[in-house]
Amino acid sequence: MVTMSLLTAFAIGTRISRKGKTIMTDKQIYRLYGEAANYTDPDAFASDAALSLLDPDDPGQEADMALFEQLCTLWHIANDPFKSLLERMGLNQTQCSTRFCIPLRTVQDWAGDRRTPPPYVRLMMAEAVRLVELRDE
Repeated sequence: MVTMSLLTAFAIGTRISRKGKTIMTDKQIYRLYGEAANYTDPDAFASDAALSLLDPDDPGQEADMALFEQLCTLWHIANDPFKSLLERMGLNQTQCSTRFCIPLRTVQDWAGDRRTPPPYVRLMMAEAVRLVELRDE
């Protein structure tokens, strides 16, 4: 179910870029990322978030399906095991360690579920490899 913070936080500041993509502010992305942990289903999360961005005064407005897909990906970044995130990014543990200057043992611990990476690290990595693109360039 949509929480009131999700409904109110994301419509403000959302805009369409020159390329026709829906763009969100850093604060919106941060809140969405945090909200993703409250959902067990990526489609439910993406649907609630995408619908919250629609203008209630424009009944003919359609949901942005590209945004919906990016929001599903955001849910996976927040909720999937780190090993799955590595696969989505197309990196093995050594490549991840090298690319992001993280000790290999740390990456191995994250991938082996012995430790958990901070949420912001997961999001920064995903954005760095353009797994999710919700910001203007």
